[in-house]
Amino acid sequence: MGEGNDKPLTVITGDRKTQERRAGRRRALDQNEQITCWRCENDIGIATSMAVRVILAPRRTPLGRLVPGTEGWICVYCLKRGKITSLSRY
Repeated sequence: MGEGNDKPLTVITGDRKTQERRAGRRRALDQNEQITCWRCENDIGIATSMAVRVILAPRRTPLGRLVPGTEGWICVYCLKRGKITSLSRY
């Protein structure tokens, strides 16, 4: 960050032609797809793609061992703005 070759985030204006492909989207079913935050895209117009892994409701066994609960991915930018947006795999 702060280097001269950093590019600013792209703002989605909604006037994208239907023939143009969106960045990060897969072209075929056997390719990977970049996960973007739908809430950031709707609220601020930028499809952000930074997430943290969280464990919801971790447990402790009677022997004192920690057992993970439900794991999930949440958007970092939404978390900074005070919102929780789950980025699920489905």
